[in-house]
Amino acid sequence: MKRMTFMLLMAQVCLLPAKVPLSQAVRDAWTLSGALDSQKLQERAAAVARETALRQKYFSAVFGAGYRYSTDQVEVTAGTFPFPLGPGVPAGTVILSAPSHAFDLKLSLQQPLYSGGALSRAARIEAARELSERELTRLKRIELAGIVKASYFNYLLYSRKRDSLNSLLASLDIHLKKLANLFAEDLVSRSDLLETEAKADEARLGLEDIEQLIASETVRFRSLCGHDPGDIDLQAGTRPGSYAAAWESFLAGHPLLRSLDEKARMLRDQKKAIAGAYRPQVGAFAELHYGRPGQNFFKDRWTFYAAGGVNVSLPVFNWNKRGRDLELADIALRQLEDRRADFLRESERALSQLFLQRDSLERKRSLLDRLEANAREDVRLKEGLYEESQIAHSDLLAAMTSQERYRADRGGLDAQLQLLAAGIDALVGACEEGQ
Repeated sequence: MKRMTFMLLMAQVCLLPAKVPLSQAVRDAWTLSGALDSQKLQERAAAVARETALRQKYFSAVFGAGYRYSTDQVEVTAGTFPFPLGPGVPAGTVILSAPSHAFDLKLSLQQPLYSGGALSRAARIEAARELSERELTRLKRIELAGIVKASYFNYLLYSRKRDSLNSLLASLDIHLKKLANLFAEDLVSRSDLLETEAKADEARLGLEDIEQLIASETVRFRSLCGHDPGDIDLQAGTRPGSYAAAWESFLAGHPLLRSLDEKARMLRDQKKAIAGAYRPQVGAFAELHYGRPGQNFFKDRWTFYAAGGVNVSLPVFNWNKRGRDLELADIALRQLEDRRADFLRESERALSQLFLQRDSLERKRSLLDRLEANAREDVRLKEGLYEESQIAHSDLLAAMTSQERYRADRGGLDAQLQLLAAGIDALVGACEEGQ
């Protein structure tokens, strides 16, 4: 089924080359993900377990059948009676004898009346488990959305570096043609041509590395969602707010925190259920029998009869099993609290680092704008100085390389900011929103 869905998505990509929103790519990744599908099944299993626990409080009907053979039977003789039965009945005569074979068909209705709260707690435990699994499903969606976005923004970053290298190569090719004409007129030396060719070859080597990274990221992105990253239409993203707002959103709605809270509630209910299991357990039953010989075993025939009553049980001694069960629940609860504290601490550190990186990149953006403008002017001036033989050719090549490096850094900065924004959304638990 997954393979068929993947093939359909690939066919859609081939037939419809129109731009695909990144949000659609995320939704398609959700469709293709086996891990997400497995988590959905886990959520469904928890829902079924909750329904099962809830129905334990209702009556149940059980059909049973039995056969019994006995080598000894109940007998009533004439001598059993304290008075004579009549002249025709001599002493020692067998009056009645129960059969050796007994058959019984039974339909039983059983209804719990009181369980010390154990059944109600069991239903609440499974309800908390279902909510916990639902939050883990949300977490899987958020994590997968973050992976898809990170892959796309990495592709975008590499593509912009490739564009910058292509721009540098175009500039070097134009410069090389100019040098070739000047060399033909003996106005420049052969070493200037060799320097330019070497710089162009270095740029081509870098371009090969970038192309390999782009190809690898393209394969990864396509395997995640079935789309080519070149076909993605990137809508304008929203800039993450302040650190304080992001942290507040994290505390209020992160699915893993909610899942851990539900698991803690489940363990607290489990402790109460353990205590309730050691209170009196009361249940009623009603039974309809069709048996031979039935209740009156002196009449060897099939008969209907009914029975009913109340059962009461109370645990008295079991080597302190209740205490051990409660201790195990306490240990699990403390482990859960430690895990939650560690997750909060690590998330706070990671979120702080992401916001520090974002602020640093935003400060670098204005600096790179100035550096790129200055480098462009520097290249223009050094071209004139070189033509007047006032500077060495290597100085001009260095200026051209610096200009393209600043242009590449400036072009990749926006992709890095978008990648950071996707990372912040994934950490806060907001990648799923708006998809």
